Amino acid sequence: MEYIFASDPHGTGKAWINLVKQAQTDYPDAKLVLGGDYIDGRKHSKETLDFVIEQAANPNVEVLLGNHEDMMLNFVEKGDDLWFLNGAKKTIKSLLGRGYSQNKAKALLKATPYYQFIASIRDNLSYEDNNFLFIHAGFDIKHPEKRDRELLLWARDEYFYEDMIRRTFAHNPLDKTIVTGHTPTCIIDGRFLAGRADGLPVEYKEDLINYACPVLKVQYKGEKPRYLTDNGCHGDLPSHHGNVAVFDENGALVKVYS
Repeated sequence: MEYIFASDPHGTGKAWINLVKQAQTDYPDAKLVLGGDYIDGRKHSKETLDFVIEQAANPNVEVLLGNHEDMMLNFVEKGDDLWFLNGAKKTIKSLLGRGYSQNKAKALLKATPYYQFIASIRDNLSYEDNNFLFIHAGFDIKHPEKRDRELLLWARDEYFYEDMIRRTFAHNPLDKTIVTGHTPTCIIDGRFLAGRADGLPVEYKEDLINYACPVLKVQYKGEKPRYLTDNGCHGDLPSHHGNVAVFDENGALVKVYS
């Protein structure tokens, strides 16, 4: 059995949708996990959410919440305006057809099927089976038994590193492959401790020149891998359409559609 993980399109729309559809065509029996952050960043949030909602009707598809959907919920339900620092205006224009004041947008969004769908997945923070754990962002790598909502949606360094000052990659504390999105891989830098898996570099370096955002693998010998997949669609990177990653049941990365 294969798994497809597609996360963080951030309103990319058709270009990301086509990558997911191609992966589904090539691997028709694969479990599809959509990893969150469908909105904000680019102007096609409506088109992206229409596709996600359509996919959610398939029993072989799991749809996770991202921190951007959580910010939208917090705005509509509590008036929290953090969302407006993270791409809300483009999403509102896409979902409602034009911009509105915050009060008006809140009322109009609450009546849409998009808010209702996002509200229905508010507790979909991970998908886990015997082989894999898929999460939007991560968790406290030193306390894997704790699945704090805030970290599941927002974690970065707490999940990546054993030592956040030295930026040394942590070991995988679980006996399963972990796959995340959330953090564009071009801004991840860190070094491996002794015993990294064969074929991996000594370190990954931040790339703020080319902004290449490939799928990164973090693995030590004798452990299951961790994969970091965010392709940077939230940034102003027009050639980036997402990393749609296919894995086999043993945790090997089979193919990336990008």
